[in-house]
Amino acid sequence: MERTAYLSVYDKVGVEEFARGLAELDFEIYASGSTYKLLAEAGIEAEEVKYSPPVPAAVLKALSGRFPAVSENGVELPRFRVVAANLYPIAAIMGQPEFAIEELPGYLDQANSAVLRAAARDFVDVIAVCSAADYAPVLAALKEAGGLEPAVQKQLAARAWQYLAAYDATVAQYLSETGNLLGEEVVMSLRKVADLDYGENRHQSAAFYALSGARPRGLNAARLLSGSDFNFNHYLDLDTAYELAQEFEEPVCVIAKHDRPAAVCCGGSQAESLRGALRSEPAGSVGGTAAFNRQVEPLAAAALAETFIESVVAPDYAPEALKALKSKAGLRVLALPAPVLSPYEVNLRSVAGGLLIESRDNRLFSAEPVCATKRKPTEAEAAALRLAWKTVKYAKTYAVALAEGRCVAAISASESSTYDAVRNALWKMREKRSILPGAGPLVLAADAALPLKTLQAALAGGVTAVIQPGGWQDAADCARLCDERNVAM
Repeated sequence: MERTAYLSVYDKVGVEEFARGLAELDFEIYASGSTYKLLAEAGIEAEEVKYSPPVPAAVLKALSGRFPAVSENGVELPRFRVVAANLYPIAAIMGQPEFAIEELPGYLDQANSAVLRAAARDFVDVIAVCSAADYAPVLAALKEAGGLEPAVQKQLAARAWQYLAAYDATVAQYLSETGNLLGEEVVMSLRKVADLDYGENRHQSAAFYALSGARPRGLNAARLLSGSDFNFNHYLDLDTAYELAQEFEEPVCVIAKHDRPAAVCCGGSQAESLRGALRSEPAGSVGGTAAFNRQVEPLAAAALAETFIESVVAPDYAPEALKALKSKAGLRVLALPAPVLSPYEVNLRSVAGGLLIESRDNRLFSAEPVCATKRKPTEAEAAALRLAWKTVKYAKTYAVALAEGRCVAAISASESSTYDAVRNALWKMREKRSILPGAGPLVLAADAALPLKTLQAALAGGVTAVIQPGGWQDAADCARLCDERNVAM
């Protein structure tokens, strides 16, 4: 076995120890650039390899273990057995707010990219190492067995190709701003943000990833101020609760559970909003995530400390409020800046054999909806309709939200039909009628078009105003029914 190694790394962590270990195993060491300088200063004997990018083909062939070559400074390069290379951390640079796209070419590491690619190409004969975590295992195998098992070399090569693919994808993402995620070929690089306690169920493992090179935003920009780490379900609830809360201008409290809104209330103050949300869904709020759209004040924190809520998220917290929340055992407290809407956000879902990708629903309630009936909604009904419509957007099809005054009275989601969604929402509301004050007209929002039969069930339950997408085949009959009952739609 040739005892030759080539080292050229940007990340110098562990490379000195790796080179020293190779030298103790009688490896001839070749290095270039700053890696050579580091080894020379450490007193490790190495030959300096000089070349100008792009790397000459002859040098690449030597790096891939195929046949010897000569570098620019006249050094004869043997066939290499070990090649260690890693690249400039482009993702970290591009994630900085002050980074400009014009600077990108100066940071692209085409030389070491070619070096690592050449080594990983001939994985049968070359040990390609791209991570400091592999230095010790490689040294141990060389010392104990004189080499690595073919399967291990193959795995190291796979890591190298994954590393290169992530690098290339990061650059492609940055240049296209992920706008090509519905193209013929989708290239995506993800960087692990955190390992999670477990997935949707306790026997499932999970982790949180963000796009490589993307500036921290959304949940990736959150600060955990108090409490333990999160699991998969916590992240889903945080995302739903906070995104919905940010759609409101007035003070609001949103409680989410199991990836959908459980309770929403726009009271005159934060404390009133929280109490209203808890009254409207006392059972469904237990163990949920509460979100606020502005700094949490002491009165709201005091009310929250008396409830069984697992997590709270808001842009900020008053000092007294944070002190009160930190004193509550088991409560996770997050600070999260208001999200910046991006036209390139997507939803992904895995299915057997592939992935489904869709653009994210970032549309806000901005335009006035068309009134299909003779009677327009009253001011009170219009306010409640806006509340219900924003809420139902974050529930799951088929979904219905009933609202009275400033509170969502009931939410029904993930039903097999709009009829079942309406009936279930009305049933939930009637169950809570004894604890909910009569706060105004009862309105309904549906995330799908309502057939006549479904609308009849809603009006029979006391609904006086409806907001829905429309477009069902009997839409004209629905409008006539509303006109007959003096209902706004």
